[in-house]
Amino acid sequence: MKKNKTFELSMERGDLLPLLLMLPTLLVVFSVMVVPLLYGFTLSLFDVGFGKRISSQAFLGFSNYIKFFGDTTALKAVFNTVSFSLGAILGDLVLGTLCAVFLLKVPRFLSSTLRPIVTIPLLISPVVVGLTWRYIYDPRGILYWILGLVGLGIEDFPGVTSASTALLSTVITHWWQVTPFVIIVVTAGLLAIPEELYEAARIDGAGAFTTFFKITLPQLTKVYTVILLISGVDTIKVFDIIYALTGGGPNNSSISLSIYAYSQAFEQSDLSYSMAISFTTMAITFLIFGIPFIRHNLAKEGRG
Repeated sequence: MKKNKTFELSMERGDLLPLLLMLPTLLVVFSVMVVPLLYGFTLSLFDVGFGKRISSQAFLGFSNYIKFFGDTTALKAVFNTVSFSLGAILGDLVLGTLCAVFLLKVPRFLSSTLRPIVTIPLLISPVVVGLTWRYIYDPRGILYWILGLVGLGIEDFPGVTSASTALLSTVITHWWQVTPFVIIVVTAGLLAIPEELYEAARIDGAGAFTTFFKITLPQLTKVYTVILLISGVDTIKVFDIIYALTGGGPNNSSISLSIYAYSQAFEQSDLSYSMAISFTTMAITFLIFGIPFIRHNLAKEGRG
């Protein structure tokens, strides 16, 4: 009987061993992620500014969130952020796929030379990218010198100087930096496609476009899902490129949710409203990218 009890006790301890080994990591995650998240949400429910304690401030409840949906600048920031995200992701996928296919079709010595070159923008800080493109968009910069060669000028594309094209200018800048990431990931996906599929298509007489849309794109579905999630979350919380390039202007035409939250916190000293904007941004990110991804996985498991 004693031996059986000892065996059962050792089994119980063995079941707890994985949890005990994970406990330090769970404590770190809880300390650096869950606690700040809860604290930030608490700040959004009180009238809090810098240098003030929560206990001494008035409880606002969800007033900051209600205020958000009545704030025209906040709604403009939502529109700009979603527009930037959709435009950036679409351009990244199209340009990245075309460049990846092109680099696989050219001779090996040429692709070996071009591939390291096109990945250079990915290594540059987004703030540096924004400042660099600010000079490129300068009326006396290289962009308008190139446009002048084909008879175009700043009146045809005002760039960051006009509210009508400022957001598009930030999207183009994002393409320049992030497309290399898509090239790398899509290239890996292309190399993983079995060559037998292309051989069968050639035997059946399929052309290049048919092969691309019937074989290549369907095989890249999982790759695109990864890119969509990474780029989606990254573009929804965009701050550095837009802040360095336009600062959210002119006339809030390129302001994002992150920039607006920064402005409310550090320029208006309204920390509680800034936290409400930040949590609303997180909710928008989850609605656009989180829920579809979860539904896709659940549907996939259901098919399995």
